[in-house]
Amino acid sequence: MRGRRRRWLVAAVLIAVPIALGFLFTGPAPPRRITLATGQPGGMYHTFGGQYVARLKGIGLGTVVVPTSGSLDNLQRVLRGEADLAFAQGGTAALVPDPTSRLRGIAALYLEPLWVFHRAPTLRSLSELAGQRVSIGLPGSGTEAVATALLREHGIDPASSDIVRLANPAARQELEQGALRAAFFVTGPGDPLVTGLLAHPDVRLLGFRRDAAYARKYPALTPVRLPEGLLDLRRNLPREDKMLLAPAALLVCRADLHPRVVEQVLKVAQAIHAPGSSLLDPPLRFPTREGVDLPLHEAAEVYLTQGESWLSRTLPYPMLRWMPILRVLVVSLVLWIPLMRFLPEVLGWRVERRFNRLYVALRGAERRLESARDVGELRAGLAALDDVSHEAQVLCDKLPPGRQHDVYDWRVHVEFVRARATARLAAMDSQTEG
Repeated sequence: MRGRRRRWLVAAVLIAVPIALGFLFTGPAPPRRITLATGQPGGMYHTFGGQYVARLKGIGLGTVVVPTSGSLDNLQRVLRGEADLAFAQGGTAALVPDPTSRLRGIAALYLEPLWVFHRAPTLRSLSELAGQRVSIGLPGSGTEAVATALLREHGIDPASSDIVRLANPAARQELEQGALRAAFFVTGPGDPLVTGLLAHPDVRLLGFRRDAAYARKYPALTPVRLPEGLLDLRRNLPREDKMLLAPAALLVCRADLHPRVVEQVLKVAQAIHAPGSSLLDPPLRFPTREGVDLPLHEAAEVYLTQGESWLSRTLPYPMLRWMPILRVLVVSLVLWIPLMRFLPEVLGWRVERRFNRLYVALRGAERRLESARDVGELRAGLAALDDVSHEAQVLCDKLPPGRQHDVYDWRVHVEFVRARATARLAAMDSQTEG
């Protein structure tokens, strides 16, 4: 029973070791489902989120969309593990505490300009909004982050009672009704909110005259010229050229997001954004690593510099989920085939080695018996033979059935030596008695 338990233990170890090595070298399987943090319902993040869900579902990766208040909220959700993936505004990651540096960038997707709409007859600088009621977006949004920085730069305290934080639909409504003097929005030019406010007779769009200075002070803001009539030629929207400041919309994740998921997400991002996701983005510019102010995920770095991996290009995503298991099996076979081939030889060599030692002892006992000159020496030699036989019995009891022929060969040889010695002993005893 003890030997059987030992054999089962060895077998369990031989099975567990390849499996452990396989998982060690292959890592966990890609997930079936991920969570994507987007933004306010109706906003561009939320709109693009729907497109990502549909396309990822088509390749076999389920995606759950979580509406949020915006970029800062998204980044915090990713850090807390409440979302695997999120849209975020460039420049906002520095505002979120990340002591263990877990946040990673995947790609910049498109430019999303900062739109400052106002009801003033003329507005040349943000400093003129001091003492006016201004909306800067929801708390935790990228709009609030960039608006706060710019207002402070112009000497306006974002914590004052004049600065309110409204969702985009509410801010648009109050601006159109005259309850707000100005409102900040960060969104793409395709957002109906933009064309709606541009068409309003009492609302104007602020153009940033010192765009180069802003870009130097805030590297996440890219100057973008909005030509007259670009958004609507028939209504001539905007009615004149405007210079805007535009952060990039980013995809972010944690460092432990599975590389195969990153590849699938980038394939979808390329399909959606490479043609040019808005009138401001030229074709083939996005997705890109340029403008990503976070360390790139390793898989994103490889994808954006070297292209899609062979596995991702060749196999559908459901098959990619089985690759770690297949690798475990391959590792197991690589270890088991040589093991099964050579283990019997190793065991056989050990048995032969122990029998060789026993035969050396048997030969020694035989010579002692042959050289014995009296009954006492013969009896001592037979006792030594019994000791060798007893030592061999321990080995014989452990041998498998396939090696029992060695056991019986050994017994025949021992009995041959014992019979000759016993015959000599009997002859000596008869001579003594005679």
